Amino acid sequence: MLKEMIERRQRNDFVRRREFDMLRKLRKLRQREAAAHAFDATVTPSSFNINSTSEKSEGRALTLKKIDEIEEQMSQQWWKGRGPNGETLVKSPPDAGAETLSPADTDALLEPPSRPVPAPVAPAAVATASPSGTHMATRLAQDGALEEAVIRFAHGDDVGAEAILLQALASEGASGTDETHAATAERDDARWRALFDLYRATGDAAKFAAARMRYAQRMRRMGPDWVALDELARSVKAVAASEEGDSAPAEGAADWAAPPKLARDGLVALTRALSQAGSVWTLDWRALGAIGSDAAAPLRVLFAHWADSPVKLRFIGAAQLLAVLAESAPNNERGIDDVWWQLHMAALRLMHLPDDFELVALNYCITYEVSPPSWQDPRGEYSAIAAPVSTPSRMGSVWSLLSVGGESESFPSAGSGFAALAGDLRGESPSNLQRLDADLRGGTAPVISCAALLRMDLAAAAALLGWVRERDAKGERVQFVDAHRLIATLFGLVGIADHATVALRKN
Repeated sequence: MLKEMIERRQRNDFVRRREFDMLRKLRKLRQREAAAHAFDATVTPSSFNINSTSEKSEGRALTLKKIDEIEEQMSQQWWKGRGPNGETLVKSPPDAGAETLSPADTDALLEPPSRPVPAPVAPAAVATASPSGTHMATRLAQDGALEEAVIRFAHGDDVGAEAILLQALASEGASGTDETHAATAERDDARWRALFDLYRATGDAAKFAAARMRYAQRMRRMGPDWVALDELARSVKAVAASEEGDSAPAEGAADWAAPPKLARDGLVALTRALSQAGSVWTLDWRALGAIGSDAAAPLRVLFAHWADSPVKLRFIGAAQLLAVLAESAPNNERGIDDVWWQLHMAALRLMHLPDDFELVALNYCITYEVSPPSWQDPRGEYSAIAAPVSTPSRMGSVWSLLSVGGESESFPSAGSGFAALAGDLRGESPSNLQRLDADLRGGTAPVISCAALLRMDLAAAAALLGWVRERDAKGERVQFVDAHRLIATLFGLVGIADHATVALRKN
């Protein structure tokens, strides 16, 4: 769909550029004729084939007036990102001058000039400014030249993406107001930094240095520093792989892990997994968020059976299980099915918690005005074990590397889940999303670092979009931090920025 959209837009842009060029030619011809009339009243305009009669003079005036109106409408629509009626367009087409240079002409842009070149002044697309300057995905996506460069980069066409950015930066624009000049300077700065990020992602330090010198001469300030993103990505992936290998036994200790919502099918998977387990059963409840109504009664029977049997149970995340059960059986709400209370008390009995059992039984008696069940000592063995600590240490090691490459200020807070994307991501890889789920398990404010993310193609971006939308629907707003401009613009194009927060890297 994105490919068809780009092709359709390119066809429309070609027609618009051709019409706009024709109007410019007519306007220049009209100006030359007006100048000739000003100095020589005997000159007769031959191009329009208009005689000296008053009727045809009026027709000529109406024609030129109509041309002015059409040109004004196209100028507003083309250069200012607005339609004929003043409505704001979602996306503005690329600059007409951005495609007038041949690829060979763009090499001169990175050559050190013999004298300082003033910053170009050209009309820019209207964009919503960000107070902090960090959440830029929406604004960057409104630059047509940058959009096309991002699509080419995502497809692996590094040469084409570089040529488009260089042509856009080399295009000449007309002077305008101070407001237009500021918007143009901001757009050009974003294009320059996208070019820097392109060279970083491809590991081309020589072109980065040349572009940095040219940026300083044109923009009157120093450019960003060089960061070897490819080396950073390799280091992050090596650290993650080594520590994941060290933590594999701890992660595999659980015989069964609860899904976010436990339904009846999940209980079938539970019994099947325990049938293949050893003498000690380890259940991981950390990911549990809710229990389906069809699973409440079978789970209560299962807990009661385990309590009456000589089994050995170990629970990871037992507090999460009890929190879900307590939320499912609120006090003084008689409309709730009492099976949830029965399930809660069965779990407390299974976990050898007589004091908590008596308290829940008393609340059950008050709510339903019936006699509560009495406590019975369970026959099975139970113990609660702590969650493996390998993941936080691994994430701490990864963050120490990313904080250098992405200039992140601090590690996320204790309530935030942290994960990282690194390298060149291509295709719909479920393993990447599963790793994100594992790293973000238990966090309430997911933070994903993109400091070591070099590239992502459209298939991988579409898969990530589905994952982000599911998180957003659950009230978990994912934060992508330290994304370079090509990645941030891609997130805006595919819609990830609509369901998550995208923050640019500072350097």
